[in-house]
Amino acid sequence: MAKIYFICGFIGAGKTTYAKKLEKEANAFRFNADEWMIPLFGEHMERELFDSRLLALKSLFKTSALQMMNLGVSVIFDFGFWKKSDRVDIANWAKENSLEFEVIYLDVDYEECKKRAVNRNNTRGDETYEMTAEMLEMFWSCFELPTPDENVVWVK
Repeated sequence: MAKIYFICGFIGAGKTTYAKKLEKEANAFRFNADEWMIPLFGEHMERELFDSRLLALKSLFKTSALQMMNLGVSVIFDFGFWKKSDRVDIANWAKENSLEFEVIYLDVDYEECKKRAVNRNNTRGDETYEMTAEMLEMFWSCFELPTPDENVVWVK
């Protein structure tokens, strides 16, 4: 039976590396928002426009995921799911569509994430956003760790 995986974690936690490994192991199709956003829209844009475009893209991903799941293809959403409300919403969406799913949180501390993200700037290519220490600090203030009442698989 097909399964959908939701990969949660902060910038630099290793979400995409983990998702690519899972993609092979589970023979799944992987949706990574950055890998679509940058080629379609470029790297720099106002936050409001970014959020609008990302929302549209995620909606298309969900529609495509349902079609794939109906064909028996497992799917990975490599989005981050930074807020508890995002994790609750995606879990409810999966339940409403009778999908077998798993939310996976990559538990990597902030300092390690920051180090990885800043180092990645040198080799990022054109599928990853550039991250400065200031940006990471700002984004970290928006990140919400999963809580015990969430059904989340923690991966160290």
